[in-house]
Amino acid sequence: MKQQTFSQLNTHWRFRYCHGGTLRRSSKGRGARPLSSKDPIHLVFKINKAAVRSGLRSPRSFNLLRVLLKKYSRKFFVRVEQFSIQTDHIHLLVRGSRRSSMQSFLRVVAGQFAQCLTDTFHQKNEGEKVWKHRPFSRVIKGYKPYRIVRDYIQLNEAEAWGRPYSKTRLRGLSEEQLRELWA
Repeated sequence: MKQQTFSQLNTHWRFRYCHGGTLRRSSKGRGARPLSSKDPIHLVFKINKAAVRSGLRSPRSFNLLRVLLKKYSRKFFVRVEQFSIQTDHIHLLVRGSRRSSMQSFLRVVAGQFAQCLTDTFHQKNEGEKVWKHRPFSRVIKGYKPYRIVRDYIQLNEAEAWGRPYSKTRLRGLSEEQLRELWA
C-alpha cells in the first residue's frame, strides 16, 4: 500500500501528454515522457544562447541541422513531417513507428546537435551547456490540435524568413491569413 503512493506522480490533465521544457521545474513534467506510435509529436529543442553565439539560423548551423535531421530520421524510422529552425530553438512535428525508436531519435539528435554545434567530438565541452532545457514534447491527439500545431510551426518559419511578429498571432488566424501563410 505504501509503495503505491510513490508509484506515479499525479499530474494535471492538461499536462498528461506533455513532457520536458520548463515543465521539468515543477512536478507537472517529471513523469515518463509520453510517446505515441500512432499520433504525431511536437518537439521543441531550445538552445542556450551563450553556448551557440551564432545561433541556429547561420548557414553552417542551419545546413548541419537539416543534414542531421534527415540522417537520423532515416536511421530510426521516424518521419519528420515539418520542422522550423529559429535562431534559438527548433520545432519538429514527427511520427514514429515504435516508442524505442522515438526515444533513440530524441537522444541521438540532441547529442549530435550539441556535438556538432560546439565541435566537441573528441574532447569534453568545457563551456556552457548547449541545451537550455530538456526537449519539450507533446503528443498531438486529434485533427484540430494537429492543424493548430502545423500552422504554428509554419508561422514560426515565416517569421524566421521575415514576416512581422505580432503578439496576437496565437489567438487565431483568419482563413485569408492561413492561405497567405501556406502560399
